[in-house]
Amino acid sequence: MPTREADITYACDGQTVPARVWRPSPGEGKAPAVLLCPGRLREVEGLAFLAEELAARGMVVLATRYRGMDMRTDDRDCIAGLDHLANLSEVDAARIAMVGHSRGAMASLRVAGKDARVRSVVALQPVTDLGGYVAATRDYAPIRYARLAESLGGSPEEQPDTYAQLSALTFADRIGVPVLLVAGTMDLHSPADHSVWMHKALRAAGNEDVHLEVLEGVGHFFERMYFGYEHDKIIDLTVGWLEGTVGQELRVGGAGGSRP
Repeated sequence: MPTREADITYACDGQTVPARVWRPSPGEGKAPAVLLCPGRLREVEGLAFLAEELAARGMVVLATRYRGMDMRTDDRDCIAGLDHLANLSEVDAARIAMVGHSRGAMASLRVAGKDARVRSVVALQPVTDLGGYVAATRDYAPIRYARLAESLGGSPEEQPDTYAQLSALTFADRIGVPVLLVAGTMDLHSPADHSVWMHKALRAAGNEDVHLEVLEGVGHFFERMYFGYEHDKIIDLTVGWLEGTVGQELRVGGAGGSRP
């Protein structure tokens, strides 16, 4: 199905948030929608393969680029993105999901615990315990540790509240919607342990509609070492999950699959 793509901005806190929107070809009735949240560098291009597939299946996709690099305004940027989506005439505001990668997966999980309009989440390779993650880099990646700590106003010991409010685990008891967690065993940026911890925390809090998919040999950017990228697998998992949660009438096409 042909799709339409455009760079836009939307309003948040009196400022503008850069974004990109993919719209499907016109169909009957209102469409489900996805707020797509990219990783640390805000590059939506890296998730274009997924956005294009979702739009081809009849979903409106809004990819936020956030306003800043320190993650502190990410949740407000995402909530404003939900506002923008919900106000689009072609969107069914009762069928909005969030799909995020890395930084964006963290934000998607947090926002799902804050905003009832989020009906489903796909969290691709999230860090869920930010304090533990940053502290762990202190010895094996000291330059990375210093940069992360500086961007967050100090170390986890110095700024415990900041790290807690950015950690998805903090919000596990407030997330009642279906959640798909996807992790790769060769992910050295967001170790698979973080998805395992989130899965356990959500289940312990009573959310039974949670699935953890661990991809053997897959790295942070969906790469399989020298053997290409697992884009088709990510599409299959994401489309399958959304079909079963917010997209009961998604169009047929592409490499989609069934819900895990």
